[in-house]
Amino acid sequence: MSKNKNPLKDLDLFLKQQAASFVSPTPLSDKIQIETHAEPLLAASDETILQSITRMIDQNPNEFYDLLIKAAEKNNSGERTILINTALYLKNTDTWKEAIREYWRKK
Repeated sequence: MSKNKNPLKDLDLFLKQQAASFVSPTPLSDKIQIETHAEPLLAASDETILQSITRMIDQNPNEFYDLLIKAAEKNNSGERTILINTALYLKNTDTWKEAIREYWRKK
């Protein structure tokens, strides 16, 4: 074996070439620009969501309560249980106890 040959250097060079051919990473500057542009869009969509929720509450509150219940069902936690029970109470103010019992019986 030759004294000038370094197999680890050759292997390192080979792996770097292979990695470069598999993935071409996006420059960090592009990622930073994408993240900074996303923030103002969220603020505009928050306003739109708020307007939609307000209109839904005014036009059909039961539909809004059903939407709250569906959203709360996605994750089991104490806070979500309270939200579901509150929405059921608001949806069925006269028969809220039966509505809550029936809902949890089905689950």
